[in-house]
Parts: sequence; C-alpha cells; structure tokens
Amino acid sequence: MTESELIIQRLYDLMRERNLTVNRLATLAGVTQSTVSSFIYRQSVPKVDLLHSLCSALGISVHDFFDFPPYNEVEK
Repeated sequence: MTESELIIQRLYDLMRERNLTVNRLATLAGVTQSTVSSFIYRQSVPKVDLLHSLCSALGISVHDFFDFPPYNEVEK
C-alpha cells in the first residue's frame, strides 16, 4: 500500500468511526465537497492546510491523524 493509500484509508476509518459522509466532513472543515472528493479519489495531493482543516473537523490534531502504523513505528 502506498503512503497516499494509507492516508486515504486513515481518513475513511476516522470518518466511519464518526459516521461522517464526505459532504458532512467537507462542511465541517469549511471546504467544498469537491476538494475532499478530489483528495479521496486521488485526483489531487492534499496540502497541509486541507489536512489541518480535515483534522479540526474530525476533532483531532494532525499529529493524531498520523499516529497509526506505519507512521508511528520506528525503523530498526
């Protein structure tokens, strides 16, 4: 799985945990649905400000967003 796929899967998991649709997440994040959709469907690379907005809408920090394997594992 690529890094992009891992990040998208993480976003899906967090949305599912919170029972959020793409449209609702976009509304909470203050961005358009097409902005979130283009990220999810790999049509664009998310910028830091978009990730920050999405994390705020999810009620987590960017650090918490990336706190999952393989991001939180130390290479040996």
